[in-house]
Amino acid sequence: MAEDLNWAVGGEAGDGIDSTGKIFAQALSRAGRHVFTSKDFASRIRGGYTAYKIRTSVDEVQSVVDRLDILVALTQRTIDENLDELHEDSAVIYDGERSWEADIPDEITAVDVPLKSLAEDAGGAIMRNVVALGAACELTNFDVEYLDESLEKRFGGKGSKIVENNKEAARLGQNYVQENYDLDLGYDLEITDNDYVLLNGDEAIGMGALAAGCRFYAGYPITPATNVMEYLTGRIERYGGHVVQAEDELSAINMALGAARAGARSMTATSGPGIDLMAETFGLIATSETPLVICDVMRSGPSTGMPTKQEQGDLNMTLYGGHGEIPRFVITPTTISECFWKTVEAFNYAEKYQTPVYLVADLALAVTEQTFPPEAFDMDDVEIERGKIVDEDDVDEWLDEQGRFRAHADTEDGVSPRALPGTIDGAHMSTGLEHDELGRRTEREDERVQQVDKRNRKVETAQEQEDWDYREFGDPDSDDLVISWGSNEGALVEALEILEEDGTDVRVISVPYIFPRPDLTEDVEAADNVIVVECNATGQFADVIEHDTLTRVKRINKYTGVRFKADELAEQIEDQLAAEVPAQ
Repeated sequence: MAEDLNWAVGGEAGDGIDSTGKIFAQALSRAGRHVFTSKDFASRIRGGYTAYKIRTSVDEVQSVVDRLDILVALTQRTIDENLDELHEDSAVIYDGERSWEADIPDEITAVDVPLKSLAEDAGGAIMRNVVALGAACELTNFDVEYLDESLEKRFGGKGSKIVENNKEAARLGQNYVQENYDLDLGYDLEITDNDYVLLNGDEAIGMGALAAGCRFYAGYPITPATNVMEYLTGRIERYGGHVVQAEDELSAINMALGAARAGARSMTATSGPGIDLMAETFGLIATSETPLVICDVMRSGPSTGMPTKQEQGDLNMTLYGGHGEIPRFVITPTTISECFWKTVEAFNYAEKYQTPVYLVADLALAVTEQTFPPEAFDMDDVEIERGKIVDEDDVDEWLDEQGRFRAHADTEDGVSPRALPGTIDGAHMSTGLEHDELGRRTEREDERVQQVDKRNRKVETAQEQEDWDYREFGDPDSDDLVISWGSNEGALVEALEILEEDGTDVRVISVPYIFPRPDLTEDVEAADNVIVVECNATGQFADVIEHDTLTRVKRINKYTGVRFKADELAEQIEDQLAAEVPAQ
């Protein structure tokens, strides 16, 4: 494992925990350090425990671990919640002047800093968390000037006075620890010349949408998908696009459908409850053969469930949801950087095959910030493929004997020509009713069969023409195979290092495509042990693997609302390898 530092701040919702964590994460990133964050927050505006954890190293980090080195505790519950992750070299920063009396084990260094009083000296009690950041910089030997840069970015729009007050608050926290404590905890946060981009999965999806040419977004706020809309707002307008906040999810997807019919690359994003509401229009999108990207950022369900907790429970809904049989694509990014690239792919597939695309992320991807080198998002590598759009020069070959445009022409590959509004001789109609090649309603048996087969043939064509391969890690020759999808990849990659130290070599397959998906039959048949890792209770992807390969697999399922950690996964993999293979 890479040498790293694990820092966290915790308190009540409404205490500014998220902004405090982001400020420190940005400071570490600006210092050329890798950052990986994790959040724990309640489903309410104020009250309830919330925390922001940062793991940082000069080497890449891709998961959280069960260790805390520096904890900023604004409440006793923060200490209690993290007690099992603290160790003898940990330090807890707290405010002894507050009404609560911190209960901290003797073996852990307690650093009592009058956060509120020092913040008031700097200009306002609201800056107490920044005082704590200054204290953390002193304890970790981190250059506070990088914190200054982060504060300037965070508060620059509020005027120079606010920025200077926050810088002063950080200095007071640093100086207080320096003057009142003689501590050497052994931490020294090395600075590098590396330049990193810090962003979360929702932001990466928004950035990918812009790069792909998305020019219309309609959505309704819902955790944890809202940040996609927030990222696009104010940015998409620079490229002639629009963001519309609809009155509900039904309106959002129908607005997006309308924009797509008009020729714009269009998108909506929601979470599980919103996907439920969008299911009816999803069928209309597929039947009318309209290209549209629907992003589902999963959270714990069912019903309202736990809106701010992790889960991968929507796989079956995105694979099979909707009445009737609906052709679709289901793409599941496995990393934050893949959220960018798979969003670009989603728009291309939607237009090439005139089929709705589910882009399925989850809360762990959505809210986690991670550092990447700028070249990870090289816009020169972005390719735009708009499919069979016809213009006045080639529309004639798609007209029938009466000169009518065959918008749903039965083609060999299943993909019909697409005429955007205004195309001469390209006027046509589409309907959610079954239709013929011209888009006119029909109940003729031959035309019904023709159109159903044609729509399904598009997916078959895509299976043959596109690369639906998986990503692979670990020992390619190992007889023990671990399969995962979505956000579990980072924790699995780091779990490999722990397993290797214990003398256990495994092969890991990370699948970013659920439908169409890679054929894993040979991989599964060649392995002595097959384990499927996912964040749900019933093993939805494990069921898919068993269906495809006719082989029973072992399962590691987590549905507590918390993402997998690397050391936790390593232990569970070893336990599963020692367990009996399920009966066939």
